[in-house]
Amino acid sequence: MVDPDALRYLRIAQADLDEAQRMVKLSGFRNSSIGFRLQQACEKALKSWIHTKRGMAPFTHDLVALMDWLEESGSDVSAFEQIADLSFFAVQTRYDDSVEISSPDWPLLLGITASLLDQVQLELS
Repeated sequence: MVDPDALRYLRIAQADLDEAQRMVKLSGFRNSSIGFRLQQACEKALKSWIHTKRGMAPFTHDLVALMDWLEESGSDVSAFEQIADLSFFAVQTRYDDSVEISSPDWPLLLGITASLLDQVQLELS
């Protein structure tokens, strides 16, 4: 039986990714807003993946820590290493309006995030 928390996390991750995709498509959104939405999608996807490994998702926004947990459980997360920089958007840009952000390669990060969600969906199967 699939862990209901894994399913819930993945549904939320998909909604966050969908929002980030719309923001990039429509333009005019702050990089911090797009980055936060993408970071949230990755965080929830990684937590879903942890639950598929019968783990308990730790209370953290640190994507590297979540990927480390998965690596220690034997999962290959190497294809998703570039999302590590999104951890910056979890806290710093939400509480410091003086942080300057150069525009990341949103299409690349959207693609990697979508691949992450696809991988987690495979893990759920």
